[in-house]
Parts: sequence; C-alpha cells; structure tokens
Amino acid sequence: MTLIEQRQSIKNAQRQLYTLTEDQRVQALYKLADHLLNSTDRIRSANDQDLAAAVHHQLNAAMIDRLQLTQSRIEQMAAGVRAVADQPAVVGETVSSFQRPDGLLVKKQRIPLGVIGMIFESRPNVVIDCTALAIKSANAMVLKGGKEAAHSNTILSTLIDEAFQGLIPKGSITVLDSQNRDLVAEMLACRQLIDVVIPRGGEGLIRYVYEHATMPVIAHYKGLCHVYIDRSANRKWALDIALNAKVQRPGVCNAMETLLVDRELESTALDELLQSLARAGVTLRLDPELHRRYPQYGEAEAADWDCEYLDMILSVAAVDGVQGAIAHIHQHGSDHTEAIIADDPAAIDSFTKSIDSSMVAVNASTRFNDGGELGLGAELGISTSKIHAYGPMGAREMTTTRFVVEGHGHIRT
Repeated sequence: MTLIEQRQSIKNAQRQLYTLTEDQRVQALYKLADHLLNSTDRIRSANDQDLAAAVHHQLNAAMIDRLQLTQSRIEQMAAGVRAVADQPAVVGETVSSFQRPDGLLVKKQRIPLGVIGMIFESRPNVVIDCTALAIKSANAMVLKGGKEAAHSNTILSTLIDEAFQGLIPKGSITVLDSQNRDLVAEMLACRQLIDVVIPRGGEGLIRYVYEHATMPVIAHYKGLCHVYIDRSANRKWALDIALNAKVQRPGVCNAMETLLVDRELESTALDELLQSLARAGVTLRLDPELHRRYPQYGEAEAADWDCEYLDMILSVAAVDGVQGAIAHIHQHGSDHTEAIIADDPAAIDSFTKSIDSSMVAVNASTRFNDGGELGLGAELGISTSKIHAYGPMGAREMTTTRFVVEGHGHIRT
C-alpha cells in the first residue's frame, strides 16, 4: 500500500492521538519502555544480523558504532522513553494569555505539527526516540531508516505495535521498509500527508531531501564542531574537554572535528594537549604553522577544514585569539556546536555573541549538545535550521501554537 493510499488512515490516527489524555499517552510510553527491556534478546538478535552485514560490507567503525544496540543502549532507550513520558505535558499547554478591556480572553495554545516524516541513516535507536517524542507531542510519524539497520528497525517497529496495541491509535507510528530506497522519493512527494520532513544523516541525504521535498524541511545538517582554547584557559579543563569532545565517541555529530588554539597559548600546554590526543589514538592534521613546530604529526590540506570526519581524526589550527577563532568558525562552521575554553570574561562574551551555532559551550564539551543531556529526554535530531526549531528537537519543538479566543457573546464592531 502506498503512502497516498495510507494517507487518510494516518491522518485519522493523528487526530485520534490528539484527543487522548496526557495520562493515556504516558501510560502507553511506559508500556513501550517495559516492552523494550523485556525484549532485549529479540532486539540483540536482529541487531546482530545488521552488524554482521555491516562487517561484511566493510562499513567504517563510526558507522558500526552508530548501528550497534548493546544491552546498555537498549536500557538507555527505555530510560529515554520514560524520561519523555515524565516531562510536563506540552499538548494543550497555554503559552500565553491576556484579557482585553472588553473581557475577551486571548490565549496561545500549543498543538502538534501533524504528521512528521523522518528519514535517517544508521541509528536504529532513532525509531524509539522519535516514537516516544511523537506520542508525547501527539504527532503521527512516518519513519524511513537506512538498509544498514533493516533488521533492527523492523524488530523495533514490531515492538512498538505490540506495546501500543489497544492504547494508541493504529497508524500513529509508521515504520517503512528500510530496504526500499524508492520510499524516500515517495515520502518527499507526499505533501498531502506529511506536514514537515526531517532528514538525519549524511550530507548527501540532506542535500537530496532539500532538492526534492514538496513540504517544509527541518535539516539535521553535519556537525562540523570546533573547540577554541584561549590563552586564558584553565589548562586541565582544556585538556579534559578536548579529549572528551574528540575521543569519547568520535562517530557522532557533536564530536569535535577542529581544534583551534590561541597563538599565545603556552607552548607546554599545547605540547601536552597534542601529545595526549595522539596517545589516545587521534590522527592529528596541523595547519602549516603548527606543522613546522610539530613535524611528527600530519599536515592539514585545505579540504580538512570543511570535513566532518566522524572518526579519530582531528584538524588543528593556530589562530589570533578569540577573533581569529570566530573568523575561522564563520568560514568553516556548520551552525551545529562550538565551544570556548577560557577564563577571560571578555573573550567568552565576544565568542558567545559572535557565534550563531545551535549550541555554544563555555568551558564544557561539545558532547553536551544532545536532547537527553539538555533535559529533553530524547531528541528527534539536532536542527541546524532556524525555522522551525534550532538545536535538539524534543517534544516541545514538535509543536506549534494557535490562538484560542474565549468570549461571552462578543462581536466585532
């Protein structure tokens, strides 16, 4: 059955979902969290098939890491579902209100966007995160994952159907065949059904969606994240944050890809920083100035400054203080996440006012730009578009507002 043929049933499901009480939606989410934990063996078995195929097709380590569903990650998925369930209600929330002199009450109320399309690669946990957020915000979702996670996506879709039976309108969550690439084009042409589409994946996918979508697009673009270390930086903080931002999980969008260091940074601090990164297994690519000082490391090419490695590779450049860092980020950044390590209030103020990314971190790792870490429970993705949302998208970002006007026989004169 095509999406056009399913259009009415999915739209009807979304309307019914909207009429459920908050308690009913929360109950369903708790049922899903429990069902995930009780189905660990089924999830791991399906995921093992995807991992075996990934190794056979020689996918890189970052891709395999994003694909893997360990026991810990399954537990994290369930915890994320519960965290979303426990958040304050967003559907029907009165955002603001005022009463006119004639007694007419004007309220602004939060309502769902409608039917959201999500096209994503690699990460099967996206199926669960999106489902939890969609139910919380009373949106229907159409999800299209990549073929590399086909078995994992299928079992998670089955578990969602099982958990929601009798609780959530059938058709609220539609997980399309991950193996059928033609469905992407079908989704993008289906503006009669899908109100907004969100691509989450590589640059090629996002470009394709932008070029072919017939509905609004909220893009989760590449994370070309920078960390700038100022001459005033706390030496230990600089070292710990740089290592965390690059090494903890290099294959994710909020990992650092370029390190910018103040030319006035103490030589001993820079020596320790580069040595620690290299010992951790990071391949360093230095600008010509730094390469002359540290010839034992690799030299960066022009393309490196615009590259999202998603791997244990790091570009490093020396800059003229905070203004040099700002200029570099303006030229090469992707509006995702930028960080400054500094004690100088003037440098911090200049950086935060000049950088326009979806999250600016001050003396903290770029790895905090994540829905769970920022209190959203989970995320639909990290929007690098400013319309309709910017940064991690939780349940609140999956709503819009409308006016509700309450009168007592009021008429306009």
